[in-house]
Amino acid sequence: MLKKIIYTTVLLVLLTFASFLVAIAPYHIYTLSLTEGVNTRFLQMTPTPKALYDGQLITLKNTEMMVDKNFYEKIHFNNFVISIPINHPQFSLIPTIKIEAAGPRLGASFQNSKNIEFFNFMIERPYKFETTYGDQKLFILPIFKNYISKKNNQEIWNDLFEKKLSLPSNEGRSFFDSLKTLNNVKYQDLVYNLYILYNRRFLAPDETNALVYHPEKKIGIVELSSPNKKMRIERLFIIENGLLFPIVIKTKIGEFAAENFRSKFISEITFKHSSTDSAIPIYARYKQLSFSNRTDQTGMTFLFSAWSHDLSNKDFVRVIILFLERGKLNLKFLKPFYEYAYKKFGSTLSSESGYLEETSAESLKRKISEDLEKEIKKETDLPVVKTDENFSSGEEKVKFNLQKAKDLKINSDEAEKILTIE
Repeated sequence: MLKKIIYTTVLLVLLTFASFLVAIAPYHIYTLSLTEGVNTRFLQMTPTPKALYDGQLITLKNTEMMVDKNFYEKIHFNNFVISIPINHPQFSLIPTIKIEAAGPRLGASFQNSKNIEFFNFMIERPYKFETTYGDQKLFILPIFKNYISKKNNQEIWNDLFEKKLSLPSNEGRSFFDSLKTLNNVKYQDLVYNLYILYNRRFLAPDETNALVYHPEKKIGIVELSSPNKKMRIERLFIIENGLLFPIVIKTKIGEFAAENFRSKFISEITFKHSSTDSAIPIYARYKQLSFSNRTDQTGMTFLFSAWSHDLSNKDFVRVIILFLERGKLNLKFLKPFYEYAYKKFGSTLSSESGYLEETSAESLKRKISEDLEKEIKKETDLPVVKTDENFSSGEEKVKFNLQKAKDLKINSDEAEKILTIE
């Protein structure tokens, strides 16, 4: 009898322990999937950087406290409305132009009075936002697929940047409290977390330092590792109609003006669709400026913004260069446009001989064009001679030729010759 009791007790203990192992196995596999990766028939995942485990909400300074906020103006630039300093006494906006096969990409570098960069942004190309099950059979098992499919796009978007995927910490908890905590995490939640982690890898590279979310603006932010320890690099994602519009910003760490600029930039940036017509109101605003402002960085900022909506328009680049060359101390603003124009069009498009550089092909084309213009001018400057058949009377002929003599400012002998033309 005693042996039966002992065997029964041992069996119950073993069954309890086995049940415990079965119960915690999914949590153990989940943790391994995050830390060491997993390669099974249902799920294949490589080890994930810790920065991708847990998202966080963004913390920004109160931009209303910025004493220089009156120097900023919201401008429609490409697909964004951003706050840009206009004629700021301490900041300069230096255009950045990257030439690519698909067309130029634009950005700007902001420098202080010592010409040291403290902030910059660069627009990246938009692409379609899609979450995927990939080849992961775990996600398409009916029980889990149904659970995931109940999540709407906005909820998934929030979770991609904000959701914490780490299991609750057991530190300071008793064994049974830890079990109770794990028991509150459903298996479906574990699989959904793995789904979020799997899709995070398509947005955030391995060199990610943090995932951050701005809930009011619905902006996802991937903080990237930086080769320059004094600069923070972040890729902002704005989602609109199923498309992602990324923009990369770099902020000098520990500098008050730079941190304020970053806070203002992120808290006020919004999406606004770009089209060639978007350039019209910006150019109209530029035309309202005084001549002195048109030829400094204020005018350049408006023209640069207008060009961002019509990047195939060569005339915008030509006008920007023309007006900046009329101003003073504008070489640092002109340089990016000179470099872009030379690479794109084979000429710096400069009206100043000292800065005009062009390829031999463009030089030949320009000289041919100048020669044609001279010929056309000669033709249009020739006096118009009417024959007798064109005049209704002799008096009309005399008046016509006298007026021509007066217009051409020729002497009386030459006038006499004109008057006697048959």
